[in-house]
Amino acid sequence: MIHSHNDDLSHFRVTFRSRAARRQTALKIAMFGGLMSGVALSTTGCSSASATDWSKEEAVAQTDNAAAKAVPTQVAVAEPKASEAAVRGVIAPQLMATIASRMTAGIVSMPYRVGQSFGKGAMLAKFDCSITQAQYAAANAATAAYKKTYDTNVELDAYQAVGKNEVGVSKANLGKAVAEGRAVAAELGQCAVYSPFSGTVVEEIARSHEVAATGQPLMKIQSNSALEVQLIVPSSWMTWMKPGVPFSFKVDETGATVTGSVTRLGASVDPVSKTIRITGSVKRDGTVPVKRDGTLPILPGMSGTASFEARGGNGKPA
Repeated sequence: MIHSHNDDLSHFRVTFRSRAARRQTALKIAMFGGLMSGVALSTTGCSSASATDWSKEEAVAQTDNAAAKAVPTQVAVAEPKASEAAVRGVIAPQLMATIASRMTAGIVSMPYRVGQSFGKGAMLAKFDCSITQAQYAAANAATAAYKKTYDTNVELDAYQAVGKNEVGVSKANLGKAVAEGRAVAAELGQCAVYSPFSGTVVEEIARSHEVAATGQPLMKIQSNSALEVQLIVPSSWMTWMKPGVPFSFKVDETGATVTGSVTRLGASVDPVSKTIRITGSVKRDGTVPVKRDGTLPILPGMSGTASFEARGGNGKPA
């Protein structure tokens, strides 16, 4: 009996300890769950607060953007300053031409070479017109024959010895011969090409002893006295830019400075670069003196810088 009592007491102690351990475990689980719930509630509150603050900041930013768009943008166009009133340009001849052949014939001579100057009316090219000259002689002979026939018929008609029809036909033949003779004479006038102005040969396209076709270019010429400057300026300068505005032009190649004035403005403004082309004439006495002995000419194709007077806010010289 004593052994049995001890066994029961031991079993009771084990059972009690097991129950106590389970209670402690359940209590710890409950405490951990409450702690996690609190953390979750805290996190949710922070997220809500952050979302609320972000929404407020976005609303304020959108309001500022709307206010900025509501204010009209004002673009101020500044007048050119002294440093701005200088642009690049290039010298160009006022007169240029490509001389071409007006007939198909062999070239007999072209007396002027590249760089040589000539006066107005000088012969630039001469063609072999022996066939055309023969045709002209034949046309003159035919005209004389038809004229003789017509004169005879007119005389016979006075005596009523010929019909009116024959007189009319002979008159028509005479008119045809005269017209053909004039056509050949006009072609003979194309046997030589004369310069339309005084200038210089820029390029030789054809050579002597070649056969030129109708419309074939022979050479390029340009005037050597009247020069102009082509400039590209900002379109905002149109508020004061007009024909007659003076400027100075410094040539890069020679270092010399010449004076000139605006002669005409371009017909349109480039919408991309906001620029416009203007043209001005320059004063030239054939050559421009330099520091060294001798002179250097101003030639088309030379580039430089054009400087205009500084402009004030009213568009007038400062």
